[in-house]
Amino acid sequence: MGTDTNASIKMKVFPKGQVVIPVALRRKHHIDIGDHIDVVSQSDGILLKPLPAKKGRRSLTDGLSGIFSGYAAKTSMPTRADMQNATEAGFVEGWNK
Repeated sequence: MGTDTNASIKMKVFPKGQVVIPVALRRKHHIDIGDHIDVVSQSDGILLKPLPAKKGRRSLTDGLSGIFSGYAAKTSMPTRADMQNATEAGFVEGWNK
């Protein structure tokens, strides 16, 4: 897939309104997990613009923290330590496969 401005890419909209940005475009525009995107409505469609990254490097736990919010509807939110432990355990399990 090319990343020139004339390329047309057909994408599927998932049940929660999510659309996957292809990796080549994420790399080209320096979009990483947890980054914020400005969604602009225009007369001919929708424009997605990456917002400037905030200063300082975020940890993987910070980048994934929003993922856990849906699971906490009837329970207390996991702590940062809980998320760090779960993330590390997931990497170890994946590494051993």
